[in-house]
Amino acid sequence: MPRPFVIFDFDGTIADSFVESLAAYNRVAPRLRLRSVQDSEVPALRRMGAGQLMHALGVPMWKLPRLMIAVRADLHEHFHSVKPIAGIAEALRALSATGCHLAMVTSNSEANVRQFLARHQIADFQTIAAGSSIFGKATRLRRLIKSARAEQVATFYVGDTVPDIRAAREAGSLAVAVAWGFSDRAPLAAEAPDALVESTQHLAAAVQRLLAID
Repeated sequence: MPRPFVIFDFDGTIADSFVESLAAYNRVAPRLRLRSVQDSEVPALRRMGAGQLMHALGVPMWKLPRLMIAVRADLHEHFHSVKPIAGIAEALRALSATGCHLAMVTSNSEANVRQFLARHQIADFQTIAAGSSIFGKATRLRRLIKSARAEQVATFYVGDTVPDIRAAREAGSLAVAVAWGFSDRAPLAAEAPDALVESTQHLAAAVQRLLAID
């Protein structure tokens, strides 16, 4: 059995960045002549896909690139306020203790990620692939798996959105969805991931169960 290779998404999976991302959107929305999001709307928005979300917010496609750039810049400025998901540090240590190789693939900047990990004393990741890429997450996952010489049956991708589940499958990895991030449980469950984890306390056990099945 090869050493299990567990690859993580960052925003919403490791970093509790949903609230700050929403705040960033609300800060930039007025200058882009977009409406703000009310707290009462959040549960419904978390059940939507990206296209549905943009429609609900009234964001035209031509304005989407400007919105993404503005939100990312604002979030970078306020990223020092983002905390880890409650219990994720303990879950990572539990996975490391079972012999898993922990890696990360994220479109967030490497500076943000490394400063965040250092600030919160999370030292479990042996491989980090950060920064935006024109090739998409599935391609980056495949390259990371190949570079680590990990066999697909022992490779997992842990993420908090439907695109994360789809990228895992496209890359030939098992998909572990977590219900504490940007997406609600319902759309994640509809994609039928290999595991759907409700709490960080159950993450290591979910990976071990999948290993036993394989």
